[in-house]
Amino acid sequence: MAGENQVKLYTVEFPPYTIIGPQNAISGIDVEVVKAAFAAVGIEATISEAPWKRIVKNMEHGKIAGTLSCAKNPTREAFMLFSDPTSENNRVAITAKDFDTRKLIKFADLHHYQVISVTEWGVEQQLTQHDVNHSTTPDVDSGIRSVVYRNVDVFYSGELTTLYHARELGLQNKIKSHRLNDIKSTPLHLCLSKQYPGNEALLDQFNAGLNKIKTSGEFDAIYKQYF
Repeated sequence: MAGENQVKLYTVEFPPYTIIGPQNAISGIDVEVVKAAFAAVGIEATISEAPWKRIVKNMEHGKIAGTLSCAKNPTREAFMLFSDPTSENNRVAITAKDFDTRKLIKFADLHHYQVISVTEWGVEQQLTQHDVNHSTTPDVDSGIRSVVYRNVDVFYSGELTTLYHARELGLQNKIKSHRLNDIKSTPLHLCLSKQYPGNEALLDQFNAGLNKIKTSGEFDAIYKQYF
């Protein structure tokens, strides 16, 4: 258990929100936002990597304080507390730069295009649930290459994650991100275990710190480092 002015959190790789670098150095938008918000109220946050299933199980049993870059759902609401949003995840149509998207307005319009998505991700599950015919790819990098170099119209994916990978590949000027009118963004939160001692008060402190860094401009400055 961390000290009075310390909190230890766990996360998984989810660029650009969480980036696991060499020697397990952890950075990313949400990592920096969470650390800065806690620092603004005098709390030191340390963040370590762990498998997602283990994180969730340990939170359910109150063995760890929490995690970040976490979306709300009914299952999680039973044992997690959610902060004010730290970021958001938009599901978008990624296309080649010169692809005509004028008739790609809403999610159902994807039926008329050749679509690819990362296998077993939430975006791919959404396509399956709505019977949108699509192919799958093992990772984001190959999805980007599919619309740039292959005969694929749309890579359906998370916006910031894909733009980050495209920049790493040097392909950011070869693609564009197209939002669909009926797909709402998914807020991401600091999520704390309801069973972990002191977490209700910790959540209030974090939200106060988050408000401070948004007011000071530090929040926007963090985002500008990545995009």
